Amino acid sequence: MPMHRGRRWAGGPLGPAGVAFAALSALALAGCAGGVGPDLPAGANVPAVDDAVPLGSTAAEARLLADRILQRESDDVLLDGARQRALGHEIGRALALIRERDPAMAAVFARDRHSRELILQLEGALRDRVVGLWRDGEASALPHTGQAAFDALNETLGLRAVMVLARSGSVVLSLGERANMPAALRAYEAMDGVDYAEPNYYVGDDSDIEVTTSGGTWYVVFRRAWGDCPSGCIYRELSFFTVAGGEVERVEPARARGIDAFAALLEMRGWR
Repeated sequence: MPMHRGRRWAGGPLGPAGVAFAALSALALAGCAGGVGPDLPAGANVPAVDDAVPLGSTAAEARLLADRILQRESDDVLLDGARQRALGHEIGRALALIRERDPAMAAVFARDRHSRELILQLEGALRDRVVGLWRDGEASALPHTGQAAFDALNETLGLRAVMVLARSGSVVLSLGERANMPAALRAYEAMDGVDYAEPNYYVGDDSDIEVTTSGGTWYVVFRRAWGDCPSGCIYRELSFFTVAGGEVERVEPARARGIDAFAALLEMRGWR
């Protein structure tokens, strides 16, 4: 699972580095069991999204979905905190209204396949500095490496904790809640001393939710998936909803596929 604030990284990365941990199998199964899900009654007021919302809450789902929208809109390494909170509140209300209208949707959760962690493969002087200074480092006591651009980006992105794998020269960075993870990855990968960067992600498939907004209407797709999800989910079912002015409409799949907003979400996620 992703690390908790103030503790060292405890996840299981995959990727070309070939880095593996004993906890990887348990992590993969946990990731496929479901994403974060609602714990508020249908129709309840949803709190504004901030850095401290608990995993497993409607607010955490809403934050995840808001972040996806903002990441699609911006190449800045930091997400706009005010928009993050505002979108999170709107999305949380939309989810609550849909689940009030159709309680079966309470069993479908937004799932974050990528944690707020990046894996960097380091080389040269940066590798030597990081391995020398950060071994067993805690979030509250990480010294600067002396590599100005690297240290500045870490500070901007709210670096909270690290895991250093000295023999491979890899480091896992746990970043703050406003980090725009795709943009952060590109920023690190462009630096001298970083051979490549990749997200720390969960394997397998699962149910998920995707959202977009246009003209004051929210378009929401619930994807229910089941059946051997660690290997890719055998069965899948899509449900489509719009939310506007506090009113929810369930849209039949055949009609939804002809609506531009829904079609764009399906294309983006490769959902059929």
